[in-house]
Amino acid sequence: MLAPLAAAPLTVALPNAPPARRVSHPAAAAAGLARRERYNRGVASYYLRNFGCRTNQAEGAEIEAQLRAAGLLRADAPTADFIVLNTCTVTAEADADARAALRRIQRENPAARVLVTGCYAQRAPAELRALPGVEWVVGHAEKPAIAQLLLPAEALGAPPLAHTELGGRTRPNVKVQDGCNNRCAFCVIPSVRGASRSLPLPDVLAAIERHAQAGVAEVVLTGINLGQWGRDLVPRQRFADLVRAILDRTALPRLRLSSIEPMDWSDELLELLASAPRIAPHAHVPLQSGSDAVLRRMHRRYRPWHYAEKVWRIRERLPQAAIGADVMVGFPGETAAEFAETERSLAALPLTYLHVFTYSSRPGTEAARRAADPRWQPVAASVAAERSRRLHALAASKRAAFARACAGQPLAAVTLGDAHAGWTRALTGNYLDVLVAAELPPNRCIQVQIAAADAEPLRARLI
Repeated sequence: MLAPLAAAPLTVALPNAPPARRVSHPAAAAAGLARRERYNRGVASYYLRNFGCRTNQAEGAEIEAQLRAAGLLRADAPTADFIVLNTCTVTAEADADARAALRRIQRENPAARVLVTGCYAQRAPAELRALPGVEWVVGHAEKPAIAQLLLPAEALGAPPLAHTELGGRTRPNVKVQDGCNNRCAFCVIPSVRGASRSLPLPDVLAAIERHAQAGVAEVVLTGINLGQWGRDLVPRQRFADLVRAILDRTALPRLRLSSIEPMDWSDELLELLASAPRIAPHAHVPLQSGSDAVLRRMHRRYRPWHYAEKVWRIRERLPQAAIGADVMVGFPGETAAEFAETERSLAALPLTYLHVFTYSSRPGTEAARRAADPRWQPVAASVAAERSRRLHALAASKRAAFARACAGQPLAAVTLGDAHAGWTRALTGNYLDVLVAAELPPNRCIQVQIAAADAEPLRARLI
């Protein structure tokens, strides 16, 4: 299994809770007794919320499996006995989202016992401990033991382990890699996730096959820096080796790859995508900036022309593929001319969607340390907002053009459930969200044809 990021234990207990939550308070004591009774009757409950990336979602699924195996039942946040927030810290907005969720929980369910984990918990445990209602703060290394942290005080004779059901989920994320060896000037994630670590191939294959046998139609392979998989293993392996092994040695109907850095899109990997119909024709290739000067300040390990060559190569081999990019606006020192380079680059590339986000200063990063440098001056919020608006408009235009180009063509898709009133939501291999004119169960591989490319969401029919 993946080695956890080495970290000092971050678990904290009741003394950090507000006075109204202390065990000595009669109301809190009564709530604790009621919780114990529900647990012993097998009806104690949990609510888990994931923030951020697909890797966090995959880890959240592992935490949820722990809680279900320990006998807890899933519930809504206002009614759950235990709340687990699996946080992100990639931006200041991500931190703020977690704090807002905590405030809502305090208002709606003040008797709940709250555990905070994830990247925010790893980066700033003391900050989270000080927030009202937080009972435990758990770093990445302790995630595998969350159920044991929550339950000893409640378990007066634990119920038998529940069977963890994999069936019924659509497009689960399987985390095969964690950490990152890059040191981008804006990114805090290497400091909270550590160096790149890979899940050994036999463990990956076992996880994929469990999902396949449970009836899952599509699995998303994910990691913090997915393309680095295998480089730390002995003997060293390549990411393309992993993809090929999944195709050759599991019964999974469809595999989708999440974000892969430009320099990790090898010719071998691209040929696999082009030749294997079981791999979704979808490439997410982070860009961040189309300006060479900005990329150099960011310490990104490619130049705009390298990126363009890679994207055009993907389009040449996969004419119908979805190709997406992450793009940052407002990086310190970004001039109008540098933003214009990014805008021109994006307009010229055969991208089908964009994830646009605004730079956010993160403690401990080089960009934050160099804030006093004249070359790294902050971009005004109003300027960054206007740049973001322009790129969002460009993204909408590209998405609409791609949908129109796909109209009338046969497309493979996976049903996502939500069937009602004669329609079922589905996702095509090339990442188009569609409503299919039929009521179908989830996790079914189907063939569709887009009938209304200008509708929102897109309308499709079975073929």
